[in-house]
Amino acid sequence: MEVLVIGAGALGSVLAEYLAREHSVSVYDVDKGRSSRLADRIGGRSVESLGGPLSYDVVVISVPISATPSVVREVSAKMDEGTIVEVSSVKSPVVPSMREAGERGMETVSIHPLFGPGLKDLSRGRAALIPIINAERELEISSSLFPFEYVVVTVEDHDRAMAWLALIHLILHAFLSSSEGEAEVIKSLETTTLRWFLRLGASSLLQSESLTEDLIKENPYFQEVLDRFLSSMSEDVGQLRKRLRRWMDLLDLELSYRSLYG
Repeated sequence: MEVLVIGAGALGSVLAEYLAREHSVSVYDVDKGRSSRLADRIGGRSVESLGGPLSYDVVVISVPISATPSVVREVSAKMDEGTIVEVSSVKSPVVPSMREAGERGMETVSIHPLFGPGLKDLSRGRAALIPIINAERELEISSSLFPFEYVVVTVEDHDRAMAWLALIHLILHAFLSSSEGEAEVIKSLETTTLRWFLRLGASSLLQSESLTEDLIKENPYFQEVLDRFLSSMSEDVGQLRKRLRRWMDLLDLELSYRSLYG
C-alpha cells in the first residue's frame, strides 16, 4: 500500500518505521529536515508539501493535538478515497473532523497508542480505539496496520482518563520545579519511592512541552479532574484511604510493592 505519514515527531517516526516494513511510506512534516531524515532512515520518500490531490491508500496523521482537526479536514478535502488514521492523545476536539471525513466517504480510524516512543516491539503495545462511524470496521482496518492490543472506548471515557494522565504530568513538572532548590539533597537521600517518582519525572521531561500543554489545554475534562484532585487535598490520609475500594480491587498491592525492588 501507499502510505503517507504526516508528522515526523517521536510517535510519527515509530509508526512510519513500522509501516515501512511492508508498505511504501512517504513522510511529510513542516520541518523539512526532519521529514527528510526520517524518510532516509526508513527507505521512504520525503514529501515537500500537501498541495494538490493526495493519492494514498492510507494517511496517518501524527501532529500536535491542537493542529489535528485542521489537518484532518485539509487531508480529507484532497482525497477521493482511502483511509485516514489519526493518533492524537485527546479526542474530543478531533472526532468531529473525523466524522466529517467519514461522511465524505473516507474510511476513518481514531486510535491512541497507549505507550511512549521508547517501545521497541509494537506487538507489545496497547492502543485505544475510538469509534467514528463503524467500530467493527475501524478495528479491522487498524489491526491490519498495527499489531496493538486494542481497547474500544467512547470519546468521553477516553478523554476523562487522559485528563488524569495530564494531571500526572502536571504534578511531575510541579514537583520537579518546586523542589529545584533541594534537588541535590533529595537525590542524595532518595528512598525507593522517591527514586521511582524521579524516574517518572525525568521521563516526562523527554516528552515535548507542546504535547504536555495540549494534554491539559485541549482536554475538556481537565479542569473538572483538577478541581476534584485539589478538593481531595483538604482531607487527611485516613479519609482518602477509606474511599479506595475500586483501586483496592483493581491493584495487586503486593506485586506493586515487590516490583519497586526489582
